[in-house]
Amino acid sequence: MKKYLRQAVILLIWIALWQLAAWAIGNRILFVGPGETAHVLSAQIGTPEFWRTVLSSFLRIASGFLGAFCVGILLASFAGQFPWLREFLEPFLGFLQAVPVASFVILALIWIGSENLSVLITFLVTLPVIYRNMLEGIRQTDKELLEMAQVFRLSLPRRLLYLYRPALMPYLETGCRICLGMAWKSGVAAEVIGVPAHSIGEKLYMAKIYLGTGELFAWTFVILLVSKLSEKCFLKLLHLAARDLSLREAVNHSTGRRSGKTAEERSGKITEERSGKPPHTSSAAASRPWAALASSMPGNSQRPLHLTRISKSYQGHPVLQNLSLTLEPGHIYCLTGPSGCGKTTLLRIIMGLELPDCSHNRRPEHLKISAVFQENRLFEFLTPIKNVELVCPGKCEAAPLLAQLLEPEALTRPVSSLSGGMKRRVAISRALAAPSELVLMDEPFTGLDDAARENAIRVIRENLRGRTLLLVTHRREDAALLGGELLTPFPS
Repeated sequence: MKKYLRQAVILLIWIALWQLAAWAIGNRILFVGPGETAHVLSAQIGTPEFWRTVLSSFLRIASGFLGAFCVGILLASFAGQFPWLREFLEPFLGFLQAVPVASFVILALIWIGSENLSVLITFLVTLPVIYRNMLEGIRQTDKELLEMAQVFRLSLPRRLLYLYRPALMPYLETGCRICLGMAWKSGVAAEVIGVPAHSIGEKLYMAKIYLGTGELFAWTFVILLVSKLSEKCFLKLLHLAARDLSLREAVNHSTGRRSGKTAEERSGKITEERSGKPPHTSSAAASRPWAALASSMPGNSQRPLHLTRISKSYQGHPVLQNLSLTLEPGHIYCLTGPSGCGKTTLLRIIMGLELPDCSHNRRPEHLKISAVFQENRLFEFLTPIKNVELVCPGKCEAAPLLAQLLEPEALTRPVSSLSGGMKRRVAISRALAAPSELVLMDEPFTGLDDAARENAIRVIRENLRGRTLLLVTHRREDAALLGGELLTPFPS
């Protein structure tokens, strides 16, 4: 309330200064005050011609802006993926920003005439701003989260909603705020030059011809008011569209993972799993977990993964040299070695995030991988449950799995409010919940005390479901606790 009161006082002061200036000049042809401007506007606002004029100019300028908005987003999306396209477009967009509007107007009058002149000018003036802001937002998208999305095979709608939207919205909002003001300035200027019928530009031009300063001030006020209302309405629609996408995705995902159980049954299941009791499973499913998993996996689930003579160097410094490994399906492997020997690089090559300099084999194209990275790579604004559910394409009961590692009250808090160790446990849960054939974990127990580490190891063993696990660790005893094979392929 104080904010609005302060703004009202400031506005009244400026109106008073405007009136004082009109009294000081004392010439209605040179300058009019707010009272006469309001009188002229009130006389105009009740006529059908006024509304026809405002609507006509609004439709032209809005069409140019919306065209630039759509084209700018489309071009920036492709330019963000293809650097050659970004370089190709840069001279043209720089030309649009450098050339004066008057030059565009004269050329456009020759090409298309005056009727649609303001549409073209608005489009050309606002396109570079929308494009550059959108492109900058794409560049600022978290690269680590993009890699995570690639490994977990997040769908395009989820990437747009949870990855790109938070990064793009501030840049897109700023660009639209600037462009909507520019659109009305350039669009009305084009109308003043082209003088199309039933336009605000025509009214301004006639006010100049007949020295109607009151009409000039009144229509200028209309331009400011419509421009501000357009800005607020469009930004509101932009936020509503983004929120609607979030709600739809949440509803669809919630519908897809319903199991038909009541809240009490799900709560009982969580309590049971936290107490350490194994969940109830059919004897058939328990006797062949790898076969059940393999039936839903394409192609290579029963085949060993061969890594043969892999080499990788950075700026001439060798990190991996002729490294070879064979990972049998359903086995647990713990990879150890000194810091900097290439353990993380090896995992990144397996995930497809790095290309080896030399290798005698290719990673299977359809191999499904889930991972715990060196960093947690979580969506900080989402809850642990939502972070886990996002990597599951269909049904996914994230709460029971998370409840084995976190306290119940932590499950529905934003990840940003959790400690480092709790975030690490969310990352472990996500890797276990995602459908995969190979689970990669890079120092998954960082930040965990001994009790939390032992509990995490137990949860990993119970939830592998016959999948292959390759885990990087500095502690050899982790291999014994996991019941896995210790690998030391790196030189000391």
